Amino acid sequence: MPQPEHLYEQSERPAVALITNHGYGGVDLPVGGAPDTGGQNLYVNSLARALDTLKFRVTIFARGGFPFFESDRIRREPEYLTDYVRYVFVPGGGDEFLRKEDIAVALDEQIDWLDAFIRKEAAEKACDPWDVYEFVNTHYWDGAIMGTRLVERWQNDAASSAIGQLLRGAVPDEVLTRLHKERHWEAVGDAPDFHLGRLLIENTGPPTASLVDRVRQAAGKLADASGIPRETVVGPLTQAVQSAVGEADNTTAPILEKVRAADAIGAEVLRLFPEQAERLRHQLSAIDRHVWTPHSLGSLKDQNFRDQPIEVRRNLKFGERRSHERVVCARTRMFAATSDEITTQFRTQFGISADRIFYFPPCVDPTVFHPREEHELESTYEYVAKVSGLSVNTLRDGHILFETSRMDSTKRKDLLLDAFARVAQQREDVYLLIGGGPENDVYQALAEQRDANSHLKGRAFLTGYIPEEHIGPLFALADIYVSASEMEGFGMSALQAAASGTALVASDLTPFAVQYVPDDAMVVPAGSVEDFAAAIVQLLDDETDRQGRIRGLLKRVRALHWEAQTRTFVERLKEAGFPITLEGSDKC
Repeated sequence: MPQPEHLYEQSERPAVALITNHGYGGVDLPVGGAPDTGGQNLYVNSLARALDTLKFRVTIFARGGFPFFESDRIRREPEYLTDYVRYVFVPGGGDEFLRKEDIAVALDEQIDWLDAFIRKEAAEKACDPWDVYEFVNTHYWDGAIMGTRLVERWQNDAASSAIGQLLRGAVPDEVLTRLHKERHWEAVGDAPDFHLGRLLIENTGPPTASLVDRVRQAAGKLADASGIPRETVVGPLTQAVQSAVGEADNTTAPILEKVRAADAIGAEVLRLFPEQAERLRHQLSAIDRHVWTPHSLGSLKDQNFRDQPIEVRRNLKFGERRSHERVVCARTRMFAATSDEITTQFRTQFGISADRIFYFPPCVDPTVFHPREEHELESTYEYVAKVSGLSVNTLRDGHILFETSRMDSTKRKDLLLDAFARVAQQREDVYLLIGGGPENDVYQALAEQRDANSHLKGRAFLTGYIPEEHIGPLFALADIYVSASEMEGFGMSALQAAASGTALVASDLTPFAVQYVPDDAMVVPAGSVEDFAAAIVQLLDDETDRQGRIRGLLKRVRALHWEAQTRTFVERLKEAGFPITLEGSDKC
């Protein structure tokens, strides 16, 4: 039987790339979450599987070169999520885990490595690097910086090549060689007309000559090298520079004179060679195949944390993050929004028009998250009994509250313990399971909080990481899923609970609950112990209400199916001009 890497390499499927850079992205995600690892990684892996179903080959680029979570295994070699989905680990930033707030220090090295990797694949396929993947979908701001920088580099390639062809014979060969070598530092792709004009001016006539005289000489050389009549070139270029110089402040800012002249001359050269100009314009556009899915935005997180102490806000680096996001939005072609708030902020904060935004919230895999019959839950009841020390019969006869996510202060698991302590005083048949890891300072603080409260003894349990085979069943086994998180891009665990037929209590900072199921979930103010406790008790006391809400949740989540939404996403990119093949062979 062929190995996955052989199937991937031998496949003629069209290829796409996903970039998810921070945390522990990979084939075997830490179950229950890990530092900077959770909903986004599940989203990317689910999207990749859906693209596989649509007959694409998918490469997921993630940061590597450091040990995988709680192990000594260094993430270097490719790993395969499916036969046609591979993870490629991009080194950079050293050999230790980096918080997402600190990941910027790794990006320059990572971009160099990633560019070289894709160029090697392009050479093997005898195509340009931008033709290796039909589109590049980046996730979060750090991945987006990598995506935009790749586009910039490849546009520099195209522009420097076009300039070399236009000016060959008009300027010395060593000048064109130097331009190609320095193309990324010079940002040639951002202003090809300027560089065209600059090279003509700087490499013709003595430096003491006037701009007009130098341009007149340069125009003659360009005409001779191109084999077209001099009068066709000299007159228009001379007139262009005369107009540009006349608009400049020669006395106080001679550099502006040169910049205006270079812009004008370059634009006129492109007008004189329309076929080459159109080819360059088309190529620069075709190279940009980047679509960004931010999952959250610094402006939204800043708003959520506006009342927090400065010591908390400082550590989250919102100002730096917002600056990165503004650069990305100014240089990205298409966007995918995972929530209503992100869609609105795209328009209000970044000026992105609605026709460039695809609404793509996290979806659910119904083969994993769905209601289950009692006999399907037997092994998971035994797992919970082992973790809690309670008997299976006690668990079956009681009610289970469940939450799982990474051990992070923004998830407010401490609030859940406080709220449950109030519930436990009113009901003796209720138990709380809090999943996730690692056993960091947050975990230790929760353990101390639980042990210090007599109402939580034997009633609240920290499970740590939950084995994968029990994740889906645990969502279905629970009576109520509770999320007090105050920093959610969407709330995938809340969606998974809804799809599993479990009642939902969530903070009003959980987009899924607020936007999709506000009438069926119990949505309570973030940070309110009293309101969380009251909502839980209400659902426990009123079985009819709880079952009615569950039916509503199940009905609402039917539209959030990965394969169908991914096909619509790909079709939208194709409509926007991306060179996408839904069925067929490689572009290269």
